Amino acid sequence: MKNKKTYKQILTILLITLLLLIINSGKVNAGLQANKNTQYSKSDLPTNWIKNFREMEKTGQAMGLSEELEEDLTPKDNISNDIDVHMIRSTEYGAIAILSASGYGNPSNDNVITSTTGNNTGVILDINYFEAVGGGRVNLAFQGMNTKYYDTYTSDINSARVGDAFGNNQTNNKGCLGWHMARNSIMLDASGYNHYMLRGQGGIFSFSHTNYGGISSSTGFARGVAVCGKGI
Repeated sequence: MKNKKTYKQILTILLITLLLLIINSGKVNAGLQANKNTQYSKSDLPTNWIKNFREMEKTGQAMGLSEELEEDLTPKDNISNDIDVHMIRSTEYGAIAILSASGYGNPSNDNVITSTTGNNTGVILDINYFEAVGGGRVNLAFQGMNTKYYDTYTSDINSARVGDAFGNNQTNNKGCLGWHMARNSIMLDASGYNHYMLRGQGGIFSFSHTNYGGISSSTGFARGVAVCGKGI
């Protein structure tokens, strides 16, 4: 019993040491999430979400920073404060979804998953609502904003990107279409009327566009991500 306890202590020390080494290395990435009962307190248009999240870095805003931004939402004069707060991109949401189906995720294969891990330690979800993400039609979805902050798509499933979990066995970028019994797998409207991608309603792997999800002329929910690292 004593040996087992000692082993656990050594393992804990090794993990903490590894974490400190990573933190003190050249570049560090970290994501921030809303915990249970703290999300979905405000709704807005996708074009406002992408701007409002970036402006959290400005003087007097939520992050307590003093970032200046160009019109395209990049740091003014390309001078970074080493923190990048932005609306979650479609590929970043895809990473969350894929995590939920991994060995570190939720063991359920149902579409009613509300956490990537099955408990409150994971990223909390609400599959009753679509979330607007940084993803949409190039030059139309987020006009004038740098594509660093959103992924571009067309109405063709082959416009699926690596990591967004959209694709299937027939697409160039193999994805997770229909995983966990996701009910919606709808790319952008071929007519070109709807420009923004939505994620989540009907299962974590569900996706659709704004007209179907009802955000094109009204408001919806979104989440932000904070990335930390030298010179980002």
